Amino acid sequence: MELPRKGTTTSNFGVGKRENHDAQAFYNRFRVPEVSTDDTVLPPMPVPEPVVLGDARLMGNVADGSVALVVTSPPYFAGKQYEEELQREGVPGSYLEFLELLTDVFAECVRKLEPGGRIAVNVANLGRKPYRSLSADVIRILEHDLGLLLRGEVIWQKSEGAAGSCAWGSFRSAANPVLRDISERVVIASKGRFDRALTVNQRAAAGLPHVNSVGVDDFMNLTLDVWTIPPESAKRVGHPAPFPVELPEQLMRLYTYENDLVLDPFAGSGSTGVAAKRLGRRFVGYDTDPEYVAIAKDRYKRAMRFPEVPDDIDGKNAHSLAKSVLEESGFTITDETYRVPKAGLVLNFRATDAQGAPWYFDVPGPFTSHRAGLQKMDAVWRALGKASATKGRLGDVKFVLLAPSLPKRPSEGDTVLRSAGPSAFFDAIALLEDGHRGRLASYATAGAVARPQPGFWTNGDLSR
Repeated sequence: MELPRKGTTTSNFGVGKRENHDAQAFYNRFRVPEVSTDDTVLPPMPVPEPVVLGDARLMGNVADGSVALVVTSPPYFAGKQYEEELQREGVPGSYLEFLELLTDVFAECVRKLEPGGRIAVNVANLGRKPYRSLSADVIRILEHDLGLLLRGEVIWQKSEGAAGSCAWGSFRSAANPVLRDISERVVIASKGRFDRALTVNQRAAAGLPHVNSVGVDDFMNLTLDVWTIPPESAKRVGHPAPFPVELPEQLMRLYTYENDLVLDPFAGSGSTGVAAKRLGRRFVGYDTDPEYVAIAKDRYKRAMRFPEVPDDIDGKNAHSLAKSVLEESGFTITDETYRVPKAGLVLNFRATDAQGAPWYFDVPGPFTSHRAGLQKMDAVWRALGKASATKGRLGDVKFVLLAPSLPKRPSEGDTVLRSAGPSAFFDAIALLEDGHRGRLASYATAGAVARPQPGFWTNGDLSR
């Protein structure tokens, strides 16, 4: 006779078999996140002073429950210049004091967040002798100490590689190799609920912020947990550890509506404020350093709102935008996602002009708010590779690049494309520029086209 299986419980050193397991002791180790059904959303109010000289542990001029998103990059203990900055009055002199400061500031931020509001904290991990995970400490503060719902971490990749320094470790030796930092973390959590309080329709009816400003390709890219964004220049901004405006900008696109209130309790040089103004979000930031407050105020004053996206392209991804432009130009699309025979290669479109002649079109890069289309070097090299492979299989066909945007002159990407020349690809069309679209229309309707028109290619390029 088989005896009934005895249940297990959590031991001090983890668990083994999972059948009939009582894990209550395991979960008792952690604070349960605070979940709420509160759906109170305050009406948007003007911000009289966007950048405040003051301590973010007491933000009395920000109404409780009024903030949609907190975006910040706290000062941290890294780098010689930053260590010198830490000696200023008001900056913590020890790591434990620093964590206490973060806890107090984030607790005040939580009071200011509306139900479902998010907090995104950019942190760099500290040192290698020994290594200290500041992101782990921030997670503990947000999740355990403050009871927020942790939403995940974004890895901000600042570069593809590092310089020749071996970070004071051993070179080509197992004696003491040291990892080199090319990334930081953005820890994201929300208050009380996973979704924003009130639906878009409810918000619209109540006159609350409700308009999204994230495109299809942006959304697909931003919901990945690795973002590649070049770092900001400390000399240009006037702050020893600025984060690039693109980082808070992308967080706002993903997590906020237009006219939402964004808060940065460690405003520094004001990158978050610049991003908020560009995207039509209200902003309030705090800092205790008068020099940084002056810099932040000046940058906020000079920042300009991004132009509105035209209705005819709003919400489209790069492929659907290119399809619309091709059809409006007079091309007849015969194949969508055309597979080049025996090349293991797929192009976005094969189409014919008014005379029935075939053209081949590829859409390099996404239709995103930053470095779209051919503005990334990896997109440039992929485009040239696809053009070469297509011509290798099909002969001297007309291969055209349809990009949401082209590399600026004289950038590396532009130089590489021009070095390849018209023999590599027939033309490159910027989908959002009227002149380029007009050139595409002339190709579709003008009959036999022997050579590209000047536009992307200069007369000098075409005469080579």
